[in-house]
Amino acid sequence: MSEYLETTYDKFVFKVKTGYLYSRDDFWARVDGNIALIGVSDFLQKSKGDVAFLETVEPGTEVRQGQEIGRIETIKATFAILSPVSGKVIEVNGEMDSSSYLINEDPYGAGWIYKIELSDFEGDRKGLIEEGAYLELVKQKIVEEMEKK
Repeated sequence: MSEYLETTYDKFVFKVKTGYLYSRDDFWARVDGNIALIGVSDFLQKSKGDVAFLETVEPGTEVRQGQEIGRIETIKATFAILSPVSGKVIEVNGEMDSSSYLINEDPYGAGWIYKIELSDFEGDRKGLIEEGAYLELVKQKIVEEMEKK
């Protein structure tokens, strides 16, 4: 099985990493035990443009699913980072201070933003979708974006 599911629109290829969970707001969580790595989906980073600046919360911050936990500024827009899970931020990716471009270059790997210690994953799980359903959502969002133009 491939590491990614893909859809293509025009010259753009949008990838959805398998084994990750996604929020409808286009953020992902890779859960390992009681810790989740959090980041921005390929669709979101491609649709918003090159990341210029990242504003994050401090480690130790308690967060709830769907809560704003920072902001990303791109050449096109500024948007909120919305946590896909609830818990406590235990680490912020230190590379983001000088290398926020990693979000664009490797959104599912080196471009991760937070590590969060989960507090209610069973409850949060209901608000997340698996890769196949997320790919279908991305396809819908692409059509909606193109109709705006």
